[in-house]
Amino acid sequence: MVRAFFSCLFLLIIAGAAGPAFSEERYQAFAENRGWTVAYDRQDKVCIASPKGGKGGLFFVRPNGKDVVVLIASGKLGWLTNEEDYDVVVHTDRRKWTGTMRANVTDGSGGLYLSNPHASFMAALRDAGRMTLSVDNVSYGPFSLSGSNDTLKQLADCARALERGDFSPAKTEETSEAQEVTIGSGMMVDWTRADFGKTYSGEDWTLTLSGEENDEGTATAVLTVRHKEKGETVIRLETGPDEMARGQIGIYPLQWAVPGVVFSSFSGGAHCCTAVSLAHASDDAVKTVELGTFDGFGVAPADLDEDGNVEFDLRDDRFLYAFSSYAESVPPVKIMGLRDGEARDVTREDAFRPVVERRLTASMRACFEQSTAGVCAGALGNAALLGYYPAALELMALEEIDKQMEDYFLDCDDTTACKGKKRFEDFAEAAGWRLGNWGYETGAALDDKVTAFVAELARAKDGFAAEDADPETEYSCDMGPLTFEYDAAKGKALVRGYEYGCNFGAASVLKESLVVDLLCSGEADFWLDRHIYERDGERLMSLSATGALDTGGATRFKPCPAKAEPRP
Repeated sequence: MVRAFFSCLFLLIIAGAAGPAFSEERYQAFAENRGWTVAYDRQDKVCIASPKGGKGGLFFVRPNGKDVVVLIASGKLGWLTNEEDYDVVVHTDRRKWTGTMRANVTDGSGGLYLSNPHASFMAALRDAGRMTLSVDNVSYGPFSLSGSNDTLKQLADCARALERGDFSPAKTEETSEAQEVTIGSGMMVDWTRADFGKTYSGEDWTLTLSGEENDEGTATAVLTVRHKEKGETVIRLETGPDEMARGQIGIYPLQWAVPGVVFSSFSGGAHCCTAVSLAHASDDAVKTVELGTFDGFGVAPADLDEDGNVEFDLRDDRFLYAFSSYAESVPPVKIMGLRDGEARDVTREDAFRPVVERRLTASMRACFEQSTAGVCAGALGNAALLGYYPAALELMALEEIDKQMEDYFLDCDDTTACKGKKRFEDFAEAAGWRLGNWGYETGAALDDKVTAFVAELARAKDGFAAEDADPETEYSCDMGPLTFEYDAAKGKALVRGYEYGCNFGAASVLKESLVVDLLCSGEADFWLDRHIYERDGERLMSLSATGALDTGGATRFKPCPAKAEPRP
């Protein structure tokens, strides 16, 4: 509830629409006092108290008579990029409260919230006239608290009215005769407004689709989910009005190879948005899980790791518009799955490494061909998921990317995960800064054992050639020997061969062997390789796990003789 509500609330704050300027179509006025407006939010089905006349401040939300959510919202808090707890200090003109609040970063919104705050927090607000918030030693505010005592009482009355059903919307008329549709496991079917009233059944599930019109011109798709043994629940998702209403319903094995329900709804618009919820049968009830809201229409469940359960092959929508226009943005892969009844980002799990590897090589090829910032940033995201970020950056035509990158994408403000930085120097700095703030691993430092191993190999300036190589064939001393390079200043290493080069990703020394993940390029192509190098005196044994040298097994190399210095 907090995510969906807060995203919409933030848009209203940015537009300066707090307090009495709330849309009458969406918000039904309930009460007001000298400092606050209390209203019922028809879209999110909650009571909300908002301060009058401000573009930010303290908001109260009550979805029912028991629960309350406190939001401190401000556009200046847009630097919050991780949905985690932050240590905060709330000062009022009467007392101080110290604790933690959780950041909500949905759709770039800026704010912190508390669910069912402790009495000490509410005591700090009582009879106070204003408040400030300190996060990371930076103060925000002051925000007005005028009339907050009356507001809390009025909000409680609104919540009781909500529970009585005083605000219940009228259900839409069913536009088709009720009929039952059978869905097999592993099947996703599309629905539209014309399907309101239909019942879908499959495995142990019975699903009834209906809808509600909202006064502000939107609609809600309602799916009543019943399991033959575990009971029922209801999923509500925003959808488009009238004939724009559409989405998908499916039954898939979500976890432990047990069929569950996938329900999605499209809100409409050129690029936005599909909300997805899942339902599964737990030990004692039917539980629902919000998978999230994603750009575009629909999702495609697929068993990506072949374990009998489906995952959701998505993308990181934070990359959209961050480096280029929507049309030129190609975000990195993001894989979601159900784990122990919770929706989780499983992209970095070892089982999905092959999926990410395929996306990385494809995105590197696209970056090579187009050299546009939106495409190359997505390639860097895929590379960072596998520990190849520095290697991928070294293989990009950065000057060409900078030449094509629109200048205004280098500007930075408090809504783009920049944490106070105003402008980036170039694409490389913008990508490193943003991806780092988004939780991507942009560093891949090589340890001392690895650097010592590579530095020793790099001393063979003329490289190594296969012992049985014909002088006029590749991998010979004359036709592209293996050469190693190590740049201590940049902390990077690479190996070159016949018409290809490989940059080091993750690497380690095991006993006398160097094991390294390589990102390779050559002849306008890109590939990944895991390689083992082992010294045998002056000789070198090389073994490719993926066939980069096109050999059936290990290859033994010998140092190439030093080339004679040219005569002056």
